[in-house]
Amino acid sequence: MASFEDVMPTAAEVKGALGAHGVGDTDRAVAVLVSGRAVERSTWSDSVEVSEEDFDRLLAEGPPVPDVNDLNGAKFRALDPASRGATVRRCTECMYRPANGRCLRCNGAGKLPAGNDEWVQCSACNDGIALPCPVCAGSRRAVPVKLAYGEDVVRRFAHIFLPELPFRLREPLTLFFKNRSSVPDVLSIDLTDDFAAADAYRGRRSRAEVKGHRADAALALARNYVERIHRLPKMVAVEVAAFAWPMVVGARAGEADPGFVVVRDELGSVCLFA
Repeated sequence: MASFEDVMPTAAEVKGALGAHGVGDTDRAVAVLVSGRAVERSTWSDSVEVSEEDFDRLLAEGPPVPDVNDLNGAKFRALDPASRGATVRRCTECMYRPANGRCLRCNGAGKLPAGNDEWVQCSACNDGIALPCPVCAGSRRAVPVKLAYGEDVVRRFAHIFLPELPFRLREPLTLFFKNRSSVPDVLSIDLTDDFAAADAYRGRRSRAEVKGHRADAALALARNYVERIHRLPKMVAVEVAAFAWPMVVGARAGEADPGFVVVRDELGSVCLFA
């Protein structure tokens, strides 16, 4: 289907779908389909000591740019802005180790008693010599900072917004859209566009339309849905795709109220809901 109108059922197709019942008043409307991805960022902080080299690296780095296409997510750590002016001091992680490096856990023996005159290797040293400090690597110089730890998780979302329809038609039509294997690109719309139709009288704005199809109810709900996602406190990036799927909403001949919907699927087949 090369255009928006190619997806819209023709008058002849609507008449053929209704058969002997006949077609009364009809209206063109759209359902708005919204899908997308958002990055949810969770953060927590802790006060720690880091080496001078690690501090310089943290100064040069920052939290990663949220990526909605990174389905594996990302974990990171970043320097709290208040710690950018932190200064070097004596490392408290190794302050109490003796100058000769003797392990305080085994008193330099390199092994620990395990009972029954048995001994086990001391995990805190190498043959009685304490392992280098994991913070300062033995320099005894460290920088006290506050680090922010974070994790990005990509969340998918999707929703279907129908035009005003009889209640009994809403569930089957929702299932119809949920079961679609794809959505024609020609139905893509930008929710930030102005879809208000111009009134011939003094240029007033009337109901929202997409290419001449009624869209006010579905469009308003779709916009509100996306705005709520943007306002969620942990969402740091949002990517949205929206589509307006046209349909014919009508009444059978001799009836006043709408009682059927005719819509074309992605393969070109015309479907009736009545």
